[in-house]
Amino acid sequence: MLPVRVPKTGEIVADQIRRRIIRGELNEGAFLPSEAELIESLGVSRPTLREALRVLEAEQLISVGRGSRTGARVHLPRAESVARYAGFALQAEATTIADVYQARLAIEPFVAASVARSTPKAAARLDQEIERLEALVDAKNFVEFMIGVAQFHRVLVELSGNKTLALITRMLQEIVARYQVNFLETHRRKPEEQTKVAMTGIKSFRKLSRLIADGDGDGAATFWREHLETSNKVWLRDSGGAEVIDVFD
Repeated sequence: MLPVRVPKTGEIVADQIRRRIIRGELNEGAFLPSEAELIESLGVSRPTLREALRVLEAEQLISVGRGSRTGARVHLPRAESVARYAGFALQAEATTIADVYQARLAIEPFVAASVARSTPKAAARLDQEIERLEALVDAKNFVEFMIGVAQFHRVLVELSGNKTLALITRMLQEIVARYQVNFLETHRRKPEEQTKVAMTGIKSFRKLSRLIADGDGDGAATFWREHLETSNKVWLRDSGGAEVIDVFD
């Protein structure tokens, strides 16, 4: 059996404050009570309290103004911070780009069906993203277009209302966007060729939007799975087993 680790007092105090933040008892931008007040209310020593505050600051749940007479400022947990840290974990695990694309394939067809069956009006939101992408193509801004494509995928998942999948997708799409921008820079095409490729993608986005607007969940899932499988083959054809960490270099 592994030995049971007893948490330090500072960690216990940090947990008490963290719970208050997560439960909404302490709002974004509010200040914690002064150090003296916290010591008295929590019944802990100054070193223990400061250890707890360091833990919370490292988690970006508070920010401590050095030399300030006010308490630490409270910050609610942010999905961006979690997604960024999870991306670091994938890098450390030597995760491949192919692995990331497969994960997206496991999520998005299910999401497309869910959105079509429950919120067909979400198609209007997807159309806004498509129009933005078309404007980027017209301006020959293909780097921003690649970032916008990742945004389209993220919006699709967010429209499902599933916060867990949205958080996972936010992490995956940051990696995908970086990889695709790098791919664009290392596989340069003539503007007219790049425009043709981009408009082919937009055509698929518009078809997905129509299927969702029609409430065709099965059709949306089938079509989007086929689109992703085809897209993955193109993007991964020359990946050479590249790892996530490679796109952050």
